[in-house]
Amino acid sequence: MARTNNRERAKRVLSALMDHFEFEKEDAGASVTDLLADVRHFCDWYGLAHGDLDRVAHSHYLEELAEERHDT
Repeated sequence: MARTNNRERAKRVLSALMDHFEFEKEDAGASVTDLLADVRHFCDWYGLAHGDLDRVAHSHYLEELAEERHDT
């Protein structure tokens, strides 16, 4: 199975932002903020612990950065 690289991960987020928000590059921070707030609402709705998931996501992010640095 092909590994997803960090650029591809970022492109998935860009695609979600462009599909669901009034995304403009100059105001990317506002769109990201809206997306993150919506993820929190989603977690509330599904009874998920956002803080716990965010800590796991941060750990994954750091691992992915390390892998990419190791691969180059």
